[in-house]
Amino acid sequence: MKLSRRQAILLLGAVVFIGALIVLFYLNARPKPNNAASIKLSAWGTEDKAALMNVFGAYPYATISYTQLDPATYDQTLLNALAAGTGPDIFEISNRSLPRWKSVLAPMPADYAQQFNALQMQNDFPDVVANDFELPTSDLRGVPGAGSSSLYALPLSIDTLAMFYNKDLFNSANITYPPKTWDDVQADIMKLRLLNAQGQVTRAGAALGGSETSIPNAPDLLSLLMLQNGTQMVSGDFSSAQFASGGANGAGQNAFDFYLQFANPTFQDYTWNDQMGAAIDNFAAGNAAIIFGYQSDMATIRQKAPYLNFGVAAMPQPSNATIAINYPKYEGFAVAKASPQAAVAWNAILYLTTNNAIEKMYVSATGKPPALRQEIQADMNDPNLSIFASQALTAKSWYQANDEEINAIFNEAIQKVLGGQADSVTALGQAQAAVNALMR
Repeated sequence: MKLSRRQAILLLGAVVFIGALIVLFYLNARPKPNNAASIKLSAWGTEDKAALMNVFGAYPYATISYTQLDPATYDQTLLNALAAGTGPDIFEISNRSLPRWKSVLAPMPADYAQQFNALQMQNDFPDVVANDFELPTSDLRGVPGAGSSSLYALPLSIDTLAMFYNKDLFNSANITYPPKTWDDVQADIMKLRLLNAQGQVTRAGAALGGSETSIPNAPDLLSLLMLQNGTQMVSGDFSSAQFASGGANGAGQNAFDFYLQFANPTFQDYTWNDQMGAAIDNFAAGNAAIIFGYQSDMATIRQKAPYLNFGVAAMPQPSNATIAINYPKYEGFAVAKASPQAAVAWNAILYLTTNNAIEKMYVSATGKPPALRQEIQADMNDPNLSIFASQALTAKSWYQANDEEINAIFNEAIQKVLGGQADSVTALGQAQAAVNALMR
């Protein structure tokens, strides 16, 4: 049958219209609820309520209420609520806690994963996000599937350990620039540290070598030093810890010994001990020239010492390092497996965490470093965020079967050596055995 010109044009238009619909469907397959007012989601976290309410309010397809909880009781409150069936649809988890929460989480739906694939993940976020919030998909025997993984959370911010230094003390010691390598740190400590006639530290060159008694980030510092030293923390299949492998000459042992020497009075680098009190208090009072902390610690420093002249510098690296390694600490938004609105909740997380305008609004409201690559690039010249933004690109963490327990295990290993209960080889070997027990 021969079509008239008008019929041909109409038919061509219909084909183009249907084709466009098909393309739009595959480019944006995530469901878009039509009646946002009828869909209500709840979200829990520890972040500032005003900032998060603005973020969640930007989601157009549902109404999201946000509850801010006390960080000290957050995990237990959340666990109790999930067990009672009264938990939220969306909640924050730490970047190291996915294995601990995995059983109560809904991974990103498969149809979303077809759109937000590995390439999109790499384009949007630094590599550490996939490392922290993706886990291999397992078969019925629990064996990781070849090349397959599931995504469980996404962040709005990525924080990393950095170096805080007292500018006045550096200037007085004729130190022109903050140290860039650990060799530089050792050299500067000798210029910054003060000892009395009895050999006691009256001003620390740096808060290093102690346990969580005085340095809350002690386990993180130890993990960072191990990673920077090339330590394989766990086996490839996540079945066992490896950080003490190699014994006295292993990479992990060398990092452990390096850390401990700063709290050993018999070493020339001795500059710290747990009896000195909290590192951040010493720094605020001018009794420690260097401490290591996260961007989130800056507000505490400024509150304790509003007029302290301090700077922020990149985390030191080994002198022979060809690539930088930094240590992250941040939260991501995850979806409760029990949520009746899990698909919509995941839609919300993807919408909010991958939207540059929302990310910019969040960073502006909180002062936190961004998570999206585009905003990281934009903040490279920001005097308050540039260090943390750039370090997110080289952040590296490791699989922790139970982050809270491992923190305690690392802290105990440090205390055993400092207290004389064990030598460093024995203490680290015991720590590895304890982590292995968590991974069984």
